Amino acid sequence: MIRTGYELQFEPICPGVPGLGTAALVPWDTEIFGFRVAVYKPGPACADADMARFGTGFASWTEAHGISLCSCAVSAADSFWRRWLPESGFCLVDCALQVSLGPLSRAKLPAARLSVRPVMPEDHRAIEAIAGQSFAHGRYHADPFFPDELANRRYLRWVQNALSGEKPEDRVFVLGKPGEVLGFYHVTIEGEMSDLRLAAVAPHLKQTGAGVDLYAAVLHELRNLGIRRAVSTISAANSGVLNVYSLLGFRFSKPEIIYHWHAPGTSR
Repeated sequence: MIRTGYELQFEPICPGVPGLGTAALVPWDTEIFGFRVAVYKPGPACADADMARFGTGFASWTEAHGISLCSCAVSAADSFWRRWLPESGFCLVDCALQVSLGPLSRAKLPAARLSVRPVMPEDHRAIEAIAGQSFAHGRYHADPFFPDELANRRYLRWVQNALSGEKPEDRVFVLGKPGEVLGFYHVTIEGEMSDLRLAAVAPHLKQTGAGVDLYAAVLHELRNLGIRRAVSTISAANSGVLNVYSLLGFRFSKPEIIYHWHAPGTSR
């Protein structure tokens, strides 16, 4: 499942040397931040002779496309690229894990003390207010050279897109009565699978257990909708969410190391 919901247009950074990987412009982050953002996808391990061309090829590609920031994610077990990326100017900013639970029909979910409901138009402003101030994890917040204000703006735009109704797979569940939004959960539903994308509770409810109720209530709703499997990707630094997923019986897999590259001379 493509978590972004978009298909990027990758191109080789060194034509004729596929092992050096591909890169693509990320149009949605570019629009939000006001400068060009890209993602780099490494190829298989290469000979040292080929790697000698990596730095030049990557620099040429980013310069030609006017890239200010480029991200890259590699398996935690990929010692080859974990060696070469820092040597090429990439800085480690975060670690990510995939979490999954299924089949939901047999999952031993705790009863939720609170219930959720589908989002209503009058909830939008309150949800946007929560989204704009509730997140402190993820690769942009983890990057010490990236402004928190822009990272928060990205989450706000994320939830605005989810609330727009443009994509039929998007669902937003709300905790609280109309006019009294206590939290929200954005998920996608595609066939019998749901991708759990973005959740938050109001600031005054943090440390109260309301987050656990939100997660559990949404999983009960998904099970009632016939969803067989729920997945998500989270920052390994987000210990609170890790504890919630562990409590709910999720399994953890596919650890990744996430790097950022900033263009030389970029204001930090």
